[in-house]
Amino acid sequence: MDALARNLAQVARDLNLDGQVPADASPEVLATLARVVLEELIARGALPDPDPQVGCWSAPRSELH
Repeated sequence: MDALARNLAQVARDLNLDGQVPADASPEVLATLARVVLEELIARGALPDPDPQVGCWSAPRSELH
């Protein structure tokens, strides 16, 4: 099992989804799991980031250097 699968399994356990039929889970809990999955896929570059945050590295350098 790779790191992503282990991480998502831990999130599912934290949300008390282990041993539960997905159709019986609350919509709020499933939405939380879906959000985590999408965030991980975006972070790994598997999906495009719909709201990329520009990091401080892109700020113009000061003229004082």
